[in-house]
Amino acid sequence: MLYPRNLALFSLLSLSSAAPSQVERSPDAVLKPRAVCTPTAGGSPSIDDVPAIRKAIASCGNGGTIVFPAGSTYYLNSVLDLAGCSNCDIQVEGVLKFSGSTEYWGGKTAMLNIDMINGLRLRSLTGSGVIDGNGQNAYDRFASDKNYKRPTLLYITGGSNIEVSGLRQKNPPNVFNSVKGDTQHVTFKNLRMDATSNSQNPPKNTDGFDIGASTHVTISSVSVTNDDDCVAFKPGSNYVTVEDVTCTGSHGISVGSLGKSGPDVVQNILAHRITMIESTKAAGIKTYPSGNGHGLSTVKNVTFSDFNVRGCDYAFQIESCYGESESYCESNPGNAILQGIVVKGFSGTTSGKYDPVVANLNCGARGTCDASHAESAHSHSQTQQRQCGRVAGGKYLQGLYDDHTFTPSDGPIQKVDVDMPLTLTETIYHNGNQYLVLDFAEGDKENPFN
Repeated sequence: MLYPRNLALFSLLSLSSAAPSQVERSPDAVLKPRAVCTPTAGGSPSIDDVPAIRKAIASCGNGGTIVFPAGSTYYLNSVLDLAGCSNCDIQVEGVLKFSGSTEYWGGKTAMLNIDMINGLRLRSLTGSGVIDGNGQNAYDRFASDKNYKRPTLLYITGGSNIEVSGLRQKNPPNVFNSVKGDTQHVTFKNLRMDATSNSQNPPKNTDGFDIGASTHVTISSVSVTNDDDCVAFKPGSNYVTVEDVTCTGSHGISVGSLGKSGPDVVQNILAHRITMIESTKAAGIKTYPSGNGHGLSTVKNVTFSDFNVRGCDYAFQIESCYGESESYCESNPGNAILQGIVVKGFSGTTSGKYDPVVANLNCGARGTCDASHAESAHSHSQTQQRQCGRVAGGKYLQGLYDDHTFTPSDGPIQKVDVDMPLTLTETIYHNGNQYLVLDFAEGDKENPFN
């Protein structure tokens, strides 16, 4: 399904299902005064400050506070593992700067590692704290060596009740933040994140957040400038809330990719009050098709609402042939199950790259793209045209006009131009095929099917 540029209000698809609840937050349990440690900085990039930080964690990590003072710089030439920091408070008011050595960091999973820790705050109280991934050398090396493996800046695996707040994160070699390993109750808030290159080589694959197997993750009041997904809901993400986020130059707020090499599930996601600036898409879903070792992708109860779109190529996109060619997907159509997907309240203007189209819905013929609850869709461009085309993989748009229901016998609808709002009203099935029913607003004078 395709829709055109310049959205006054944009709502594509709404499926009945309640949006996920807000992430639960556990109160701090402070039973005794906290011990306070300030690591001794070596003062030189040639001195690795990680051992001094580990020593501070050993002394104050169990319920204590570790402080990196304003005006200080700590040089981290090796992985900083926060093991032992249980119910502790790490306050970064200065700079934690990782080395730019591509030799050392090649093949490493993480630069800053939080593994199976319960109760940890990594934050700046003043907003002056910086975690610098120093990724320029990695950007340049990856440009000529696509096999070079780069680490994630902050990697959270397992554990619970973790807060990351008030910080600036800059120039990670790869992803900014990753959460997986069945982690529970993680909060990211009040963060400034930017990945920028000072050479012709862009900061590739710098996802803002990769949220994998986890429950109850909240991302709020965050700005991200990067060169990949702003937030990616990866396999196993469940009960994730993203709100009041601004993304610039990204690939969008994305579910996926899913189903690459086995069955994947993403469910109970809420992304709302989002500003998307000059992104390839504002929001979307990416799933691999059937065959070739790919698994079944299931996406349930996901809401995208109140997006402000500024110069994005697409406002919304569903890709059911991700990672494969069009010819491959003709023989092996997508089989993803998409249920309870709500897209509503999109406003703004697309870039014009695909004029007059602003959205692309490609639902696989062997899958489910349910539409069980209506949401209005309004768009206005200079031509005030709305273009609806065949949904790839054998599913066609059907419609109602002047009390006449267009059925499969009418054939596929290749193009629809109307200047009034559309409403998705229901899904019908005929001879095993799925059809979306479109209700055209009162006032259309010509049969739009031609």
